Order: sequence, then C-alpha cells, then structure tokens
Amino acid sequence: MRIGAVVLAAGDSRRFGSDKRFFPLHGVPMLARTLAVYRGVFDEVAAVVRPGEEAAAALVEATGCRAVAAPDAARGQSRSLAAGVAAMRACDGLVIGLGDMPLVRPAALRVLAAALAATPSCIVRPCHQGQPGNPIAFPAALFDDLCAVRGDQGAKHIVARHEHVRLVAVEDAGILRDFDRPPTANEEMENTWQP
Repeated sequence: MRIGAVVLAAGDSRRFGSDKRFFPLHGVPMLARTLAVYRGVFDEVAAVVRPGEEAAAALVEATGCRAVAAPDAARGQSRSLAAGVAAMRACDGLVIGLGDMPLVRPAALRVLAAALAATPSCIVRPCHQGQPGNPIAFPAALFDDLCAVRGDQGAKHIVARHEHVRLVAVEDAGILRDFDRPPTANEEMENTWQP
C-alpha cells in the first residue's frame, strides 16, 4: 500500500498564547520537529496551514513536506482535514496527525502504517497503556467521509461510528501528549526526545 501522512497545522493557537508551530523545542520549531518525524517514516507528507501563511508554508517545505492551504480553515479542523485528504487522494491510506504533537516517535508511526497495510478495511488507532491516542490511520475507502466532515471535531465521529477500528499497542506516551500551552523548562527536558 502507498501510505502517506497528513499533519493538521492550521489552528490559531488561541490557548497557547502565541503561534505554537514556531515554539522552540530543543531549539527546533514545534511543527518542524513534528514534521521531521513524519518525513522520516513516510515518503509523502502534507501539512495543512491557513491561506497566506508564507512563513508556515516555508517551514513545512523546508522539512521536505508539502504545504497545503485550507481556504476555509477558520471554519474548524474539519476543513483542514478535508484539504489535507483531498491533496493526498493518490494514497491508499493516510496517517492523520496533529502539528502540536511533536513527541510521537517514528516507531509508533511505523506500527500504524504496518497495521493499516495488514488490515486495509480498518481504521487503526494507537493506544498506550490502554489509552487511545493520535495519530490515526485511515484507508482510502474513507477519504470521501473525511472530506465531508463539518465543524471542529475532526474525524472523531467517523472513528466512533466505524465498525472496524483496530487498536494497536505502542510503547509511546507521545501519542497522548499535545501542547495546548507552553511547556515549562522541566516538562520540555523530561518529555521531549531528540529525533
């Protein structure tokens, strides 16, 4: 299977207090760090940004990923999701992640891709110590559904109603950690790792 990745990075960082995509973790902007992990696993990675965001698009492209502008990103995460999926329709499956989750490790992404390839009719979701997290892998059969989602809930209701959701255990607490606020110095040292 040709499996790619879409990283959603068109939010407004309202709770964070500044543009978290550029927040430095070990001196690397958060989004660049997230994308470097995905790019190390997948040949094709698209990151969704808001229209006219030249600095964000340049950051994305500097990592070797494709910047995709979501024209109606202000209408919620669903519109970013639709733009990313539409740009990657040539793939047989997509791992869809979030730009503010830089602690996900490559091994977890490889487990997701392998599980999707082995069970291409399933949605595949990672779990750590019994707790489901992100990113989530979707087969191409669900691309139309993903593009039709509305509001700010992303793909949650698709996962909730799909009859074949496969949970795969990973030894990676990073699948549970997003950054809604800036980390303290101690949190950054304890929770980040060097890719």
